Amino acid sequence: MGYMTSSTETPDSGDAQRVEPGWSTALARRVAGEVRYWREKRGISAVQLAKRTAELGFHLPRSVIANLENNRRATVSVAELLVLAAALDVPPVLLVVPVGRTSAVEVLPDTSTSPWRARGWIHGATEPEYSGFSAAAWQLGRRAIVLYDVHRYLVREHQQIERRIRQMADQEHLVVGEIVADDLRFGRGALGDFVTELTYSVDRLRAHRNLIKAEGFELPELPPGIAVALKEIAPSGRHRRGSDDIEASEGLLAPIVYEQLRASVPPIVEDDDNRDRH
Repeated sequence: MGYMTSSTETPDSGDAQRVEPGWSTALARRVAGEVRYWREKRGISAVQLAKRTAELGFHLPRSVIANLENNRRATVSVAELLVLAAALDVPPVLLVVPVGRTSAVEVLPDTSTSPWRARGWIHGATEPEYSGFSAAAWQLGRRAIVLYDVHRYLVREHQQIERRIRQMADQEHLVVGEIVADDLRFGRGALGDFVTELTYSVDRLRAHRNLIKAEGFELPELPPGIAVALKEIAPSGRHRRGSDDIEASEGLLAPIVYEQLRASVPPIVEDDDNRDRH
């Protein structure tokens, strides 16, 4: 990850030594600096920020915020970090690792890297290189993240295929309610191919959700239409999918190729090929 070491002491004039703040204090000061940066960027006062934290249910008085921003406070709790991030409408990770605002951060004592890589470590997306790091333990530790990420991709794939079917059906002036594979109107040409792929998509989602369940993790929620297709909930009358069920910001993307998706997921346990492919 391109890590560097950082000294805890910096030479001063003559023989004197100026002792820099310890890592935990420096981390709190970094958070404080980002709180001030984002507060000023949002154009709000410390009083207004304090009021907003109260509205969120965890009041941080103005004096606490002022002491933090002026380095009179050497610690920041997790609760304070989260409520300040929410009050500022900023992802919490950016208060810890200011991506784009500095070239390196000390993520652990004497272990520095770029803010972007530090962000990846916090999100469970990038392997770190700290002393004693175990790649095998790391992969097992992030297992739930991998499974949930793949699940999200599979849901998006299903939505994208269904959206294509609806667009193609509209072009052929077909009135589409609930899309079913045995509908004779869909059994021809490219439209039929997409409906077949939609059926495979349901199978892939069902298999992946069974894997998540077998691992002992909570099953992610499904959009109502997909839950009906997987028979995880019963339809109420004739179910109709609306545009709200599809992430509007995604646009019309090519369906995700499942084999490529599986190949992009790093193996979790080397001696268990069947589980690793998911």
